[in-house]
Amino acid sequence: MTDEIDEKEIRLASEHPRGTELRRLGPYRDAMRSPEAYARFPERDRDAIVRWAETRRLVRERTGLDHDPSNLADPLLPVDRLRAHVLEGERIASGTAAFEDPGGDLLVVVSRLRKRT
Repeated sequence: MTDEIDEKEIRLASEHPRGTELRRLGPYRDAMRSPEAYARFPERDRDAIVRWAETRRLVRERTGLDHDPSNLADPLLPVDRLRAHVLEGERIASGTAAFEDPGGDLLVVVSRLRKRT
């Protein structure tokens, strides 16, 4: 798993959330279709998705910015749905029968889940 998310990444995601999300997740559209598709991606590609999901969690925690259901043009995925998708895909990829999300830093949670294999 890659290093901690730095302030520059959080600032960029806060200032340009929609464009940044499209750039970060665009190459992984197929992985975002289902947790099973996500699980088939190589770990380095999944790392990029995990990193973005954690960045979004930090942005929401600091600014309150998340998916706005009243904005029909808002392509942001809800943070909790994105996190659940990532964790289910990682659970499948690791072959773990069940996994309960303890919350907190997604980079840490995914790293622990991957070590179960």
